[in-house]
Amino acid sequence: MKASAIRLVRIIPRKALDPAAVKVVDAPAPQTQDLRQPTVLQLLQQQREAAGAEWPKNIRIEPVVKKGEYRPVQAEVRTQLKKMLRER
Repeated sequence: MKASAIRLVRIIPRKALDPAAVKVVDAPAPQTQDLRQPTVLQLLQQQREAAGAEWPKNIRIEPVVKKGEYRPVQAEVRTQLKKMLRER
């Protein structure tokens, strides 16, 4: 037997509800603290600067290049440029 919307809906009579007893909870305060925390990329860059020459060679941090920065580049050259910007 398939479950239908009619079977899933349960009708509650109005007499069973008491509007005076219902509490409206205020919305939680916005959590702006999370926005101010440094990102993982920023933390890694700080660690790299602190380590200096002792930073492991196998951990590379690539710069963030946004899509809009590739717009002035010709379409044929764009893919080659993206590959060149990535570290190998």
